[in-house]
Amino acid sequence: MIIAVALPRFSLHIALLTHRVPVDALAALAPRPDAPQHVGVCTPHAAARGVRAGLRVAEAIARCPELLLLPPDPDATAAAHERLLSRLEHLGAAVVSDTPGEACFAADGLLRLHGGYEVLIRRVHAVLPVGAMGRIGVAPTRFVAQQAAHHAPTQLPCIVTRDEMAAFLAPLSMHALPISAPRAQGFWDVGIRTIGAVAALTRGAALEHLGRNELRAWHIARGEDDEPLLPRTPPQPLRVHVRFDEPVDTLATIEIAARILLEELARTARTRGTSLRGLILRARLIGHSSWTREIALRDATTDVARLTLATLPLLTHIPAPIEELAIDADASGGQIAQQLSLASLARDERARRTHEAVAHIRAAMGDGAVMRAIPLETWSDLPERQWALIPYSSSPSHIPRE
Repeated sequence: MIIAVALPRFSLHIALLTHRVPVDALAALAPRPDAPQHVGVCTPHAAARGVRAGLRVAEAIARCPELLLLPPDPDATAAAHERLLSRLEHLGAAVVSDTPGEACFAADGLLRLHGGYEVLIRRVHAVLPVGAMGRIGVAPTRFVAQQAAHHAPTQLPCIVTRDEMAAFLAPLSMHALPISAPRAQGFWDVGIRTIGAVAALTRGAALEHLGRNELRAWHIARGEDDEPLLPRTPPQPLRVHVRFDEPVDTLATIEIAARILLEELARTARTRGTSLRGLILRARLIGHSSWTREIALRDATTDVARLTLATLPLLTHIPAPIEELAIDADASGGQIAQQLSLASLARDERARRTHEAVAHIRAAMGDGAVMRAIPLETWSDLPERQWALIPYSSSPSHIPRE
């Protein structure tokens, strides 16, 4: 049996907490500055006034003039989702998750550990975020368990046995199936609008409508989803960040900060004997919103040049001045094999001795004893804006602007 958890309107719930807005407010997620101007998910009270996800901003406000548009906070959403997955993994679950606020895992191996389904479900419910209206579904397949979680009451799990699967799935919308939009429109045009109607098709008819690449949706509708769960490997997180005294919108300044952070990440990973498998860029924007981009590295690495090449082009997409820049890294990669040299190069030895000397000085006199000057706005007429001082060879948790 598969246990699935679902937290409806998860990203909106995080935005409400970030902006300290009551859950019963007339609110919806605002579009990102670089995205089409459509509202995101909304609260039930806003939905009762005719607001729904996908409406243009002007139309949503026309339907509900009191509508409060909250900027999305993908940074806080990702952090809350990671906390949810970590709590489930602490129960012993091998978690699979593709969507923030949702997760599932096989329950069979945990029953003896926790003393049966009732105790296990109670403990799963206990780790869900308070106030997020978390729901739990239990079923023999992943898809049915996820649908059961979406339709479960807030306080009670929805348990679907194998004999009940067909009756449970039959009235659900066929849009819940993994079908592309053109295929779904084709079903809709011929009157096939529920999962039960899709399951009633013969294999030949399903193949004609779906094609070979999407035939799996027909098997799922018939309760034949036997695709194995592929649990994630829990990450070994590393995080570095830099805060600015004033909001920064100069790309050159942001790039310099990013280079310093990447050097610190690579150095820390090498010290641990690991390498970086992926990066997440996070920028705290003015107005309590955030910007996030994920970078999947083809091979685990600690090469600063490769990390820089993958990171810097994305910084041009930051839509507003930033107050903080952070880089999260998954340091679960293995140690990078490198050929050892018979003798260290002279410059490597000088660098090692310099770092040791600086470390001793900083230990005795503080970070401010040895500083490094970095260029910021070299074209500025104000000398204090052309350069900035940061602690030499240290993690820059704070870079002064003056």
